Amino acid sequence: MDIKEIASNLCVRHGTNDPFRIARNLGYSIVFTCLVGIRGFYQYINRCNIIYIDSSLDEHQARFVCAHELGHSLLHKKMNRIFMDTRTHMVTSRFEKEADKFAVDLIFDDYELQNLIEYSTQRVAECLGISYELAEYRMGSVNPQLYQ
Repeated sequence: MDIKEIASNLCVRHGTNDPFRIARNLGYSIVFTCLVGIRGFYQYINRCNIIYIDSSLDEHQARFVCAHELGHSLLHKKMNRIFMDTRTHMVTSRFEKEADKFAVDLIFDDYELQNLIEYSTQRVAECLGISYELAEYRMGSVNPQLYQ
């Protein structure tokens, strides 16, 4: 199953694309706290799933970070990025890109993106408040005939 399918199935199962509601439905704890140098992180400890989000983020940023960290929890549950970054020579950027893709697949469904199909990738990125690369990825998988 690819990342978009995982995100889509999660939205269908929970009846929402709100990462906060999905995380809470799954029994995750969400902690807003002051973080320095990072916007959020995911922790699995003692069979508890915890998403930490920097309390200084605006609502849009916090929603994306929550979806990103939810992606880590579902796609990379056994990974410890902090350990990998500080104690190994593994390249973790692949995991970050996958979590970003999960976040945009979760938050922006094909139906919502229909009216942006004719826009340039740069304009889509600006409208959605995401990077050019993520806009290019997400718009590349929109089915234009899906809702016509």
